[in-house]
Amino acid sequence: MVATKPLAAFLASAVVMLGLTIVSVVGFSVTVASATSVPSPSCPPVSMGALNAAPSVSGSKKTVALTFDDGPGRSTQAIINILKAFHVRATFFNIGWDISDYPKLVKEEAADGFLLGDHTNSHPDMVTLTKAAQTSEIYQVMVLQRRLTGTVPCVFRPPYGDYNATTLSVAHHHGLSLWMWSASGGDWEADGSASGYWIHHIESSIIDGSIGQRHPVVLLHNQMIAMPATVAALPVIIRSFERRGFVFVDLLGRTGPPGTCGNSAAPVPAPTYAALDNGTTLASGATKLSPNGQFVLTMNADGQLTYSEVGGPTLWSTPTNGSPGATAKVASGALTITATDGQTLWSTPTGGRIADLDLESNGSLALVSGALVLWSSHSKLTTMRSGNYLAPGWYVSSPNLRCQLRMTLTGALKLVTPDHQTLWWNNTRALHGHTILQPSGDLVTVNAAGNVVWSSTTPHRGNDYLSVTNAGTLTLAGTSGVVFWATQ
Repeated sequence: MVATKPLAAFLASAVVMLGLTIVSVVGFSVTVASATSVPSPSCPPVSMGALNAAPSVSGSKKTVALTFDDGPGRSTQAIINILKAFHVRATFFNIGWDISDYPKLVKEEAADGFLLGDHTNSHPDMVTLTKAAQTSEIYQVMVLQRRLTGTVPCVFRPPYGDYNATTLSVAHHHGLSLWMWSASGGDWEADGSASGYWIHHIESSIIDGSIGQRHPVVLLHNQMIAMPATVAALPVIIRSFERRGFVFVDLLGRTGPPGTCGNSAAPVPAPTYAALDNGTTLASGATKLSPNGQFVLTMNADGQLTYSEVGGPTLWSTPTNGSPGATAKVASGALTITATDGQTLWSTPTGGRIADLDLESNGSLALVSGALVLWSSHSKLTTMRSGNYLAPGWYVSSPNLRCQLRMTLTGALKLVTPDHQTLWWNNTRALHGHTILQPSGDLVTVNAAGNVVWSSTTPHRGNDYLSVTNAGTLTLAGTSGVVFWATQ
């Protein structure tokens, strides 16, 4: 149950029915392009129908999804703190009115890596509304969340669990999968009580109600009022699922501690590499490609050795330009740039071993002797700038290398973790195509015929950049650092 704001609900519905472009609600105003326009498609492909089983995880037999409706509210911070302390993922289904009252909590939920869901703007019974009014209720939350976090919701839960075919159609049209639940704590009935009765009731309702389920979706609340019984019961509920061998996931199927790219215990896969063997000389003007062809090592005619993305930025270079004809050589455990007169212009501070120079597929160079890395350029591709592109097999990494945005061989974009989770994908086919960040601000995938088959549909901007965060989010931002498109 939530408090009602009838005047605001009337105004919001009236605006949509009249076809106006300003949705006015008590406490805030949102500009909407049209009642049915869809924000940038930053969500995974929609799952059809109504869902109530937690996503499965590779290698895990049992998963559980904790979800919190009706927030943010007075107990949201305490719930966030508990989830972080237990390293548990969760999903928050937020109400538009409450978002406007607690914007800092919504920003914190997003920054901490929790999944944010759409629970309508005013918490109405959706089946009593027209299609236009249902659209307004869903869309206003999408606009508010995007303004605060740069992301849009990818999951939707109808208030009271009440929906019809129109609700499904509107949600799916806006890129939202509709989620119900399979175990409820009934905590909203406590009405703010902190009594032992309600704490035990919430605990037993969830624990007993999930017996026999392999993928329960748990319903709890974080309403505007304080919910001390929910806060007190939450650690007991978490420990119960942990003892029974469940893996905690959000409704996109992400596991691991919130705010991380997958399971932090999973090792980062070693990059593939192409090697310049000991004794190899790279003559002036010569090049060598990385194993997937994304990067090229070039001995430039001016004497500078560079490692660059093909058609993109230089990630590493030597301070030796201005020496035409210079060569690069891998010998005696060192990489050395030598002038035409035999003078050493630059060298790695290594030597005395037999080593190869590895051109790594993450954008780095390394002198390797057996299993020992003698020297590394520590250069990684972590950002795409306007005009840069990805071809099949290429990727951009997060700064900590734990997340990768890959363009697959089929042409789809996938954001993946070291433990093989797919955090986001666009389900696109573009054989022999490429993905480019256009000067217009759009991230687009183009097929072999040159046709755009997918776009972020972001507005025109200048000097934008695409990056993968350590928390497992793909973001498009401008020079000011303001994020205007992001995945959850």
